Amino acid sequence: MKLKIALIFALCCVNFAVANEENTEKNETEKVEQALESDEWSFDDSPFYEDEFDDVYDPLEPFNRLMFKINNALDKVFLIPLSMTYKHILPNFLQIGIANFASNFFSPVALINFILQGNAEYATKTTFRFIINTLLGFFGTVDVASQMGLDKKNTSLGDTFKKWGMKSGPYLVLPIIGPGSFRSGVGSIMQLPIDPVAQISLAHWKKNTRRRLYYCIYGANVVVKRAQLLDLTLEMEATSEDMYVTTRNAIMSMEG
Repeated sequence: MKLKIALIFALCCVNFAVANEENTEKNETEKVEQALESDEWSFDDSPFYEDEFDDVYDPLEPFNRLMFKINNALDKVFLIPLSMTYKHILPNFLQIGIANFASNFFSPVALINFILQGNAEYATKTTFRFIINTLLGFFGTVDVASQMGLDKKNTSLGDTFKKWGMKSGPYLVLPIIGPGSFRSGVGSIMQLPIDPVAQISLAHWKKNTRRRLYYCIYGANVVVKRAQLLDLTLEMEATSEDMYVTTRNAIMSMEG
């Protein structure tokens, strides 16, 4: 009889511990979600500082740190001044228009990736978004398609590789391209050959005007994306003891 009571008590303790752990995890998840939705969110509140991300697979750390320093120097000399000028001088409607135009301009490569991923829903949406925004949205400067219920979804060749089952691999920092997993790095390098807009713009090297236009739009897109991350990266730098580790943990936690 005593043995049965002891076993029942032990099972109750185990069930209570499991339930308590699940509630704790649920509360932590809700806390992060609420923090992200509020205007008072700080990078200190993000999960990127948790110990679970301290074991990121980074066998190329000496090379990665060197590339990180080089990219960071180029960022401070060129991208940050350009993005700050773009963000603080241009009126908001112009920023929205430029961002919409660049997004629409590069949507064909997103379409190719959705097709390769077998995502019929967003392949269809991306096709109609490109047609509608190009024809009715002044070459994409106005996002008419979103107002019609066709939501936008970003994707890349790295996402396609992930869909095909490719593992993220080690952390890798490439010159100019920047940090990411090995999978996303390979995707960034190989994306140009499957980009129909790039192939049309860069084919026949004698067509200098077409090439220059493509490079200008590509550069504008880089500045737009950098401006969107400006506040976050500045806060990261202000709160991080090692920017390399903080950036690595943040990126690899999203790679999956």
